Amino acid sequence: MGSIRLSAWTAASSSPAARGFPPSDWRGRVRGRRRRAHCAPPSAPPPPSLGASSRLRVGTQHELLWDCRGGGLGGGGRRDYAKEMEAAVRVVQVACTLCQRVQDSLLLANPAGSGSNSGGVHSKLDRSPVTVAEEDDQTLSSSDGTALLESVVAAVNGCLVEAPKYGLRSPEKDLRASDVLQAIRKCSSAGGPKGRFWVLDPVDGTLGFVRGDQYAIALALIEDGEVVLGVLGCPNYPMKKEWLNYHQRYYRLMSKVAPPASGSWNKGCVMYAHKGCGQAWMQPLVHDFGMLNWHNSREIQVSSVSDPVSATFCEPVEKANSSHSFTAGLAHSVGLRKQPLRVYSMVKYAAIARGDAEIFMKFARAGYKEKIWDHAAGVVIIQEAGGVITDAGGCPLDFSRGVYLEGLDRGIIACSGALLHHRILEAVDASWNSSTL
Repeated sequence: MGSIRLSAWTAASSSPAARGFPPSDWRGRVRGRRRRAHCAPPSAPPPPSLGASSRLRVGTQHELLWDCRGGGLGGGGRRDYAKEMEAAVRVVQVACTLCQRVQDSLLLANPAGSGSNSGGVHSKLDRSPVTVAEEDDQTLSSSDGTALLESVVAAVNGCLVEAPKYGLRSPEKDLRASDVLQAIRKCSSAGGPKGRFWVLDPVDGTLGFVRGDQYAIALALIEDGEVVLGVLGCPNYPMKKEWLNYHQRYYRLMSKVAPPASGSWNKGCVMYAHKGCGQAWMQPLVHDFGMLNWHNSREIQVSSVSDPVSATFCEPVEKANSSHSFTAGLAHSVGLRKQPLRVYSMVKYAAIARGDAEIFMKFARAGYKEKIWDHAAGVVIIQEAGGVITDAGGCPLDFSRGVYLEGLDRGIIACSGALLHHRILEAVDASWNSSTL
């Protein structure tokens, strides 16, 4: 997974928004070896409100894309996040272009996509792959980081020149190395239950990124411990879900053999949603279409499949932080018959939100701690698209306790509907004591 970029947002904010789950005196029952009390039962979001107070505004480039005052959960007490949403979508679009260019250069330098230390790839101290699309100021400021810093600055300036395509203003002159380092150093928030900050994963799924496969750019706004909006850029996400079963290199090869029609939307998208609107949206990449146009946005919804036999479930590719054997046992016990869809990054969340899969399960091994930037944007998008996501005890994920999802009960379960979600919770309870996790 990618690294953290937490940025404090100091603008004045309104009163805290209501939580995504209604008050309840429901108490968690004993699940395996653990007990979770006072946890509201999971429920799907209310149906979309398509009235004048909750709609996507698409028109001229100067119109806001989002207007959700009074619609959805929380009613009129919710503040309007139109400006924040518009800025976030535009910024993620720019980031997608930057990352695609870096990935393309990596593939030219290393056509096999092995992820070896060539081109712009090197390793962190924890041995995870890193590229010029994702770096911290300590590495870039070191004596060994001069060449890498130059590459980062050049990549950033190359995208900012084209800012008008995204509805943004270009800087009057190129950024210097000191400007880039100063911007990175501002990302120093530790999160927590109070305040307002952005959380960014610049390259979620770095292993998929350096191998030329799936990855994501994830940006979310957290206010007083609650994720209030999320934007998820998936540059390699194919529009035909069948292609998710293949490595992206194969898709690239087939696209050369049978090129897609000019101007058609074949792969890559940016998804976004605001807490409480009951709607989620998707638009194509500016990188492929040439100009940001809100007319190209379309609403997305989770799948209506509720029969496990017909359901598709996703899980991480990496075995290091997820137990494939445990999820395989759960899949068998609830009647899932399809092979798991193993995808890098938060693209798994995108697949559920768009209706291309019905279930995501992740059960990390003892000692592994989930980070908020690996989930924040995807969680709100799935919820607003009609899905349900909780920990394995049925409680909502808690983003109010710093940079980790502290208090997480065993694992994470996301589903397109409450019925599938309930069946998996029951299966976890029944099999947890016999697991090695």
